[in-house]
Amino acid sequence: MRRRILRISPAGGKGDGVFALAEIPAGTVVVNFGGKERWIWDIPKHLWKRCFQVGYDRYVVPSRGSFGWYLNHSCEPNCAIRGERQIVTLRSILPGEELTFDYSTNVGWNGYSMDCSCGARACRESIGSYWSLDEGTRRKYGRSVSAYLLAPEPDEKGSGGRSQSRGAAARYSSSPRRTATRTGRSRSAD
Repeated sequence: MRRRILRISPAGGKGDGVFALAEIPAGTVVVNFGGKERWIWDIPKHLWKRCFQVGYDRYVVPSRGSFGWYLNHSCEPNCAIRGERQIVTLRSILPGEELTFDYSTNVGWNGYSMDCSCGARACRESIGSYWSLDEGTRRKYGRSVSAYLLAPEPDEKGSGGRSQSRGAAARYSSSPRRTATRTGRSRSAD
């Protein structure tokens, strides 16, 4: 039987969040986002704020009440994305500490915007797409972002060719502005 290391608890003005019950070593997988991949338009609009983007045109919605459902954003996160659907700790997490990741490392929609109230010293005050992050921040995250953001996207014709543009992300640039009360984005958790 696997030892429980996470709990869902109140996280101040952010609503609920995910907290460590015990010390968690750096590099530990804490959330796996499972679930069926869907187009955003096939997901009810009230769930969009919970979506975890796994491709330029694919999303998963975490199970209601899962750790993925409640994983909050921080501009100074202690967790990051590995591969397509995993969240791993960047450093050792102490008991009682909230687990967070930078939502911008998962979003490919140009024009995406959400107010930020993470409270970090280096808070950007706004969460945008990965492409809105300055070059230094993108370099700092390196490969600790959604895998699809690092790979060229399929061309518009679906012929299997690759394009270096961010055209697919640009198609979604009219996404609605979101509010800071969002406590998690689509993350199907363990």
